[in-house]
Amino acid sequence: MRPDQVDIAKLAHLLEVLRGRCFTPHGDSIPLRWTTAASDQRDSIVNGSMQDWPRVTTETVWGAPQSYFWFAGQAVIPPELAGQRVYLWIDAQFGRVMGRSDPQCLIRVNGDIRQGADFNHREMLLTADATAGEVFELMIEAGTIEDRRQLGFGCNLMVHDALAEAVYFDLKTPLDVAKHLPETDHRRDLIVSRVHRALAAIDLRRGSQERFHASLRHAQDIGTEIYSAADTDITPQVTVTGHTHIDVAWLWRVRETRQKMARSIATALTLMEEYPDYQFMYNQGYLLDTLEQDYPSLFDGIVAQQKAGRFEIEGALWLEPDANMTGGESLVRQILRGVRYHQQTFGVTPKIVWLPDTFGYSAALPQIMKLAGLEVFVTHKMSWNDTNRMPFETFFWQGIDGTKVPTYFLTTQPMESTTIGTTYCPDLKASHVMGAWRRYAQKATQDEVFLVYGHGDGGGGPTREMLEHIARMERGIPGCPRVTHDHMGPYFDRLLAKMRDAPADYPTWVGELYLEFHRGTFTSVAEVKRNNRKAEMTLRELEALAVLAQVQRGHPYPRAELGALWDIALLNQFHDILPGSSIKEVYEDSAAEFEAFFEQAVNLRERLSKSLGGGSIFNALGSTHEGLVTLPEAVAASVQGVQQLVFADGSTANAVKASIPALSAAPVSTSALPASTSELHVSERQLENAHILMRLDNAGRIISLLDKATGREALTGPGNRLQAFRDLPAQFDAWDIDQTYTDQVWEIDDLQSAEIVERGPLRAAIRLEWGYEASRIVQVISLGADDRQIEIDTWADWRDQNTLVKAAFPLSVRSDCVHAEMQFGHVTRPTHTNTSWDAARFECPMHRWVAMSEAGFGVAILNDCKYGNDASGQELRITLLRAPTWPWDGADIGEHRFRYAVMPFDDFECVSSAAERFNHPLTYTVADGAVSTGPEIVSLSHDGVAIGAMKLAEDDDAIILRLWERHGKAQTVKARFCASVTDVAICDLLERATEPLSVTEGAVDLSFNPFEIKSLRLNWTA
Repeated sequence: MRPDQVDIAKLAHLLEVLRGRCFTPHGDSIPLRWTTAASDQRDSIVNGSMQDWPRVTTETVWGAPQSYFWFAGQAVIPPELAGQRVYLWIDAQFGRVMGRSDPQCLIRVNGDIRQGADFNHREMLLTADATAGEVFELMIEAGTIEDRRQLGFGCNLMVHDALAEAVYFDLKTPLDVAKHLPETDHRRDLIVSRVHRALAAIDLRRGSQERFHASLRHAQDIGTEIYSAADTDITPQVTVTGHTHIDVAWLWRVRETRQKMARSIATALTLMEEYPDYQFMYNQGYLLDTLEQDYPSLFDGIVAQQKAGRFEIEGALWLEPDANMTGGESLVRQILRGVRYHQQTFGVTPKIVWLPDTFGYSAALPQIMKLAGLEVFVTHKMSWNDTNRMPFETFFWQGIDGTKVPTYFLTTQPMESTTIGTTYCPDLKASHVMGAWRRYAQKATQDEVFLVYGHGDGGGGPTREMLEHIARMERGIPGCPRVTHDHMGPYFDRLLAKMRDAPADYPTWVGELYLEFHRGTFTSVAEVKRNNRKAEMTLRELEALAVLAQVQRGHPYPRAELGALWDIALLNQFHDILPGSSIKEVYEDSAAEFEAFFEQAVNLRERLSKSLGGGSIFNALGSTHEGLVTLPEAVAASVQGVQQLVFADGSTANAVKASIPALSAAPVSTSALPASTSELHVSERQLENAHILMRLDNAGRIISLLDKATGREALTGPGNRLQAFRDLPAQFDAWDIDQTYTDQVWEIDDLQSAEIVERGPLRAAIRLEWGYEASRIVQVISLGADDRQIEIDTWADWRDQNTLVKAAFPLSVRSDCVHAEMQFGHVTRPTHTNTSWDAARFECPMHRWVAMSEAGFGVAILNDCKYGNDASGQELRITLLRAPTWPWDGADIGEHRFRYAVMPFDDFECVSSAAERFNHPLTYTVADGAVSTGPEIVSLSHDGVAIGAMKLAEDDDAIILRLWERHGKAQTVKARFCASVTDVAICDLLERATEPLSVTEGAVDLSFNPFEIKSLRLNWTA
């Protein structure tokens, strides 16, 4: 055949024939026995006898969701395989979805963990030089996730022909390159002609192994001509490193993830033994820590390879959290925990924030990174945008405070891809290397890109095939970028040096990295979001109370207990747990963990309060907190000015109004305030005090909300309008809200009852109940005697799936933007659709508040556990719930409890502190006696600067105080300290002092830029 007649498809077919000669089955299937066991029976299975297990046959049926099965037997080397390279082949009905596998196996040989096995890793080297009669004791644990039955399970011996495999990849890899070169590219001609000649030289007849190998060596010589051919001197370079992305939970429980980690790491370590040039990176401290607990021998293997320079530990976060809803202090702790773990365990200090799979990124991250000494942010997820392509991949990302950090987007995709989507877990071939360079937009300023490769989520990471392809690309193939197998750190060292030397060559992206996809994750599985918010607020209060107890009473700081509570909070912020995109069992585990969290928190709070002298009301905020506090009946009986409060879930409580100084605890007897003398009026359709007049219509909607201070009506139409929308996204049910959700909307206006349930003197309230299809919603709308906001306490028994519920407020505010709180500040977004970027933001995240304002007037919506909102024109809506059906058919079906409030204001700067108080209602802690505390540890001259945390340092008893500017303007605050504080220094987020401060008469003046975070380190004496 003439070279110009060669068909690449025919060559590919011949290569597959050659591939079939690389491994040859030998003998019958190895006899096996099998059993099933619970996850907590692993040790007894490994150390027990399998003689009573039934035998595996071709009729054996096994497999069940979230289950574990065991297979055991003996492999004996027959005489005819002496001196051969012998592999074990796992024969199972492996399923494969998005790179992951079901089942996933862990292989033990002679009692030692050897390797993982899955769809992508069916073969395992048993011996490189077989000895006749040698016996290998096999035990294989198979974990199954899906509801899919397996028929039979087998193990076979395979003889490996290393020369045949070497020639196969010598020809296969360049042919893959040629497939993606234009027909007019002469390099394609060169490759195709050499592969054709080489394959024509191979004698595939089976009569003589010597003849076969001689022909292979001839073919290998021909193939060498490809690698020795010169290419252009300006060939781009691709640095690659092995990795396996493992979701801590998703379609499987956390307990299964710990097994996925073991299987994947076992495979990586085994491949490192077989391939000396193999480089691997892993990042999540949480899974490394659990691996050490579960499989210390595998962990020791990581330590050994890390010391040898082959296993890279990088990535500063404890795990890969959600970055939209996770609170600011929680993000700090994710970094603090992650960096300290890597430092203490591996002796390395991470410099990269590695978040490839999280669903959008808060503009608070650049400042957090800088204050933690982190140098570069890496992701790929923005390529999942459904509307706009991000204009660049290497740039400076500017946060809300003006901090800029280098940022890099992975560009890996197959060469044949027709979309903007990229991946971080490719089944690496030449196509991905070529595609990564083609997809990279900034070729004029950068000639080197980076990619990670390897199957994720239990797919076992890199394979032998990937490593063989890389070895050929490292040799150099005309038409393919040069490939270097190296760690991630050195690549980014080179990139950062370029960005420092020529910053003008790299653009700047200002503000949040909003993912135009997965917008439903702000709302799905409301329970985990409520638990997260409550846990974050609880931890803030407990840490501050513990500092107070230590400094004022010498009570030992409960580091271990607080650490255990943080363990629960940080774990449940993982980017498929907090967003509501996991299976039912994950949320059953999460609910149980949070139940234990809150029980432990109550016990700890009681002990801390007791150490301070007895029962108390505690204020964890940086300014005086005045509000209602509920009391036990016995305590309420001895206090004046008590009123019974009624809640939407039907419960009641006695309450008193109290005022507590900043960061202080006080007894009810001294903090309770007399009943207000302000006028408070209530009827079934109206609430009124000296500041607010609210009226309802016959459907229970707010038709008027008058702010008496300004004389302004806050609404242009019915507000708190409950709306139900059809919620049937085209792709990912729990993840997505499609823009077409507004095509069908139904008003929830079947008001079934309205009654007055509170008449003062502390507050007045109206209870409303609606029916909607099979669901019920109850709201108690209340107005405190001196409040400037309407509070809406809500209980819902929701029974309608694929339904999105919002509360709508058409506002009498002239503004083309909306402000929404985020970590350590707020972000401003347009309320119009002038551009495709504006239109794509039809559902956005918020934290404790969202507001519209004009000069001198505005309206804010506060909330205690909601995260989704949208704003269009002058209408502002918060998203209350949705009930997706996949991956959990039953998500959000059941009872919901949440609060939100509507607050007109004449000064936008009051919103943040109001939302803070709304999320930290004063709480009474029961304990014998009455609390008696000393002066405040710290007080601030105004509340324009917030206290985000007060805790003791991780390594000593210094007090760490986290402050942040909350209004978006430069200002100065005076911080005054108690006499116990001896010196003060600014520190970074890793709690390392960076700048001593001069304390004058017990105080320091601190200057803040807009949204600036400052951490103080306070040394003190008892």
